[in-house]
Amino acid sequence: MTTPNNVTAENKDTFPAPQPGPAAPEAEPAQPAAQEATPPPAAQPASDGVQTQAPASYDDLKLPDESQAPQELLDGFKQLAKELALPPQAAQRLVDWEFAQAQALGRTQQAKHQEILQGWADASKEMLGARYEQELALAVRAADQFGGEPLRRLLQETGLGNHPVIVNTFCQIGRATAEDSSLGGKEASSGDKTFAEALYGSN
Repeated sequence: MTTPNNVTAENKDTFPAPQPGPAAPEAEPAQPAAQEATPPPAAQPASDGVQTQAPASYDDLKLPDESQAPQELLDGFKQLAKELALPPQAAQRLVDWEFAQAQALGRTQQAKHQEILQGWADASKEMLGARYEQELALAVRAADQFGGEPLRRLLQETGLGNHPVIVNTFCQIGRATAEDSSLGGKEASSGDKTFAEALYGSN
């Protein structure tokens, strides 16, 4: 069998030349790869012609004249006000407000303290009963003899001068030593109302 590869000049008419096939479609030009969307640069604050605000100063911040708070407390508040970026006027108002609150609290506590002291004095009077004046005189002499000025100062500072336990203790000491002629100390005057007043003149 004769194949197309063996076609000669004699039989080329018998085997026609191969015809070209359909043209391949032209390749579409490559499209450029889609570029990833890049976010626009963040807007920068304009600096031309804009002056930076100076930090607030708290040098004029002060406590009220009648305040007894230590300077360290005010210095600490100044540092806090700086960290919080408080306006100086607002910081001063906070200082004044806090001082007013502290004063109100102090008055309330003082009133309650006086109420307690008065309650102790009333309880001592009730405890001693009809012999209050005589018992009080013995208690004052004993306290003055055995405690003296240090005891009076302690009772005054602590407010315990009218406590029934203290009064009763010195009454018993006074009775136990009443017959001792060497017992000195001051007598309680008839005008003394409480043990504390007899010792240091005030409740």
